[in-house]
Amino acid sequence: MTSDRTEPPRSLREQALEAIRRGILDSRYPPGALLSENQLAEELQISRTPIREALRELAGGGLVRILPQRGIVVSELSVHDIVEVYQLREQLEGFAVRIAAERLGPADAEAMQADHRDAVAHMHAGRLRAAYDSSVLMHGRILDLAGNSRLKQFMAQLGDQVHRFGLLTLRHGRVERALAEHGEIIEALIANRPEAAETLMRQHLRADRDLALRVVLPAGVMQAELAG
Repeated sequence: MTSDRTEPPRSLREQALEAIRRGILDSRYPPGALLSENQLAEELQISRTPIREALRELAGGGLVRILPQRGIVVSELSVHDIVEVYQLREQLEGFAVRIAAERLGPADAEAMQADHRDAVAHMHAGRLRAAYDSSVLMHGRILDLAGNSRLKQFMAQLGDQVHRFGLLTLRHGRVERALAEHGEIIEALIANRPEAAETLMRQHLRADRDLALRVVLPAGVMQAELAG
């Protein structure tokens, strides 16, 4: 005898949180935009209280800022934030992928390859957001394989910023090269080459960082910022 198990319905706060977060990450609410509780409530057909709760949570994650006398503003893309986030990612994910290479089993390898094939197929079909969603699964699987709960907790705290910068680089033409780099990382993992996997991961994240900085910074400023 079997029973159907369904996911419990999401609360209104969770619905508002996901809708506003996705709008910011997809640039429907661009950096510097003012967010009105009334407008969001009308747009999402959700009352103001869960909208307000969602915005407070997003402020804690750094996606919005609550400014006295002005309102709620989508956080602008900051050079300081980009540099800090990628510094942390390089250290944490470089460490994680080295451990993952030593723990990868056949089922893990198959799952990573399937995700990668899906990402490439979405890219060729022009579905860039779907390509991104499939590609980032590799990073999550690597963190799972590392088996360090505190490491996963630290990465979860960076979550919104990681996705924001990742989608930024995707929208500026890096998707094909980024997916090729993912394929190289997966090959190194399957070959049980931890040092190569770590090197490839660090190079991949630095390339993402450099493109994010080129988008945000005026021409000619990036090297000075990185050297500072």
